[in-house]
Amino acid sequence: MNRNANRLVADGLCAALYVVLASYLSLSLGPIKLSLDGLPILLGAMLFGPVDGLVIGLVGNLLSQLLGPYGVSATTPLWMLPPALLGLLTGLYAKRRGREQSAPRLFLPMLLLLAADTTLTTGVMWADCQVYHYAFATYAPYIVWRYVADVIKAVVYALVLPPLLKALRREDRT
Repeated sequence: MNRNANRLVADGLCAALYVVLASYLSLSLGPIKLSLDGLPILLGAMLFGPVDGLVIGLVGNLLSQLLGPYGVSATTPLWMLPPALLGLLTGLYAKRRGREQSAPRLFLPMLLLLAADTTLTTGVMWADCQVYHYAFATYAPYIVWRYVADVIKAVVYALVLPPLLKALRREDRT
């Protein structure tokens, strides 16, 4: 198989893994969702670049929406933006800073990327509340906890991504 086909398959696998992590291996504590669904987006973006990260985020989230309890709605394109931008920004970061990163050097960028993702997701949640006329105020107290979850996820991603990337690159060379 040629390199482009391999990359397309890898993007599809990352999008499928996103769906599994977001929909089936997540823990919801009220409006706070604990999940490692960003891992395949980050991984694909750091391996293949910003366009692949964007596609993985878009396709993964669309499939997650289609298969999840909410289905497709007027705000589905808005909900697709945060994971798509997470992939795009991560790919741009990896392109600029190099793909080989250590856990300590990766923590702050992961934290900033996840905080941006949470900020955008919160904005989408507010827009969804406006479109469907439900109270955003019920979610507002939980926003701080979502950022706390980002700190935990940044630590996990910073620890997990470097060995994963190294192993996948080694496998790609063989």
